[in-house]
Amino acid sequence: MNLALSLQIKENVFSLDERIRYFGYMDNRQGMVISELRDPNKSHPGEMQLVRDLTFFKGAMASWSMYFGHVQYSVVSHDSSKIIMIPVEAGLVIITAESSFPIQKVETVAETVHRLLS
Repeated sequence: MNLALSLQIKENVFSLDERIRYFGYMDNRQGMVISELRDPNKSHPGEMQLVRDLTFFKGAMASWSMYFGHVQYSVVSHDSSKIIMIPVEAGLVIITAESSFPIQKVETVAETVHRLLS
């Protein structure tokens, strides 16, 4: 996925819900292509740590795929936020949202990302 497409997907994802705070895309070969907070003044220290931990999450999802099939998306829910990881092409889209973001909307986010890539 190139930078222009990454930016288009980011804008579409941010437009889905105001509670979405962060969008990032990490390419397997290039590393981080885009990493952007909706509002840099409302950053959470954990979101930057999350970017550093992406390699761990990618490896875990690849391992899980061997046992459970292709990962459509993964959600980690914490007290203060939700982390949504969507494997795409040769990389990983990662999104954070406020904890009040409904789990039902995660499917919409994943479908939007996949639709824009097809």
